[in-house]
Amino acid sequence: MKIGDHRTELAFMRLRQQRTDRPPFEDYLRGREWPADGVRTTTALAPPDTGGWFEQFVIGAAVPGVFWRAERHDDGAYTLWLHSRDTRSWASADYERGRTAYEVYQSGPRNLWDEVEAARRRWDARGRPGPARFGLTATPDAHTMWLDSPESPEAIRVLGG
Repeated sequence: MKIGDHRTELAFMRLRQQRTDRPPFEDYLRGREWPADGVRTTTALAPPDTGGWFEQFVIGAAVPGVFWRAERHDDGAYTLWLHSRDTRSWASADYERGRTAYEVYQSGPRNLWDEVEAARRRWDARGRPGPARFGLTATPDAHTMWLDSPESPEAIRVLGG
């Protein structure tokens, strides 16, 4: 099935963060004050460049087990939160209009923001392929997302990390 085929483009299946069974944020901090043991860095990747439905689709395929949350502020700024489903890793990226560097905190065995940046770089390096170039193969044993062709092992490796 091709994802971008208008006959199979199903909005309700696009984003995993549409699911409602998410652990509460407090589970990630384990009773500590934020930023707990989060390590601070900065990034040039603007959080909005990870947040459109298609960016989240592509990045989400390469960064499994992670969902996004946005904490919006009155002035248009927001904090983009990334959480691993196992509650062991999290990241936050603060967005303010007009900035070119954004503050990031990460904690846990996975550096989630680093994984997101790497997935975005891979997508950019391939010319930001659109929905029509992605497909999905579902079998009883596995679900595999692919780029350009289900027979292309290179495309599967790229999407899988």
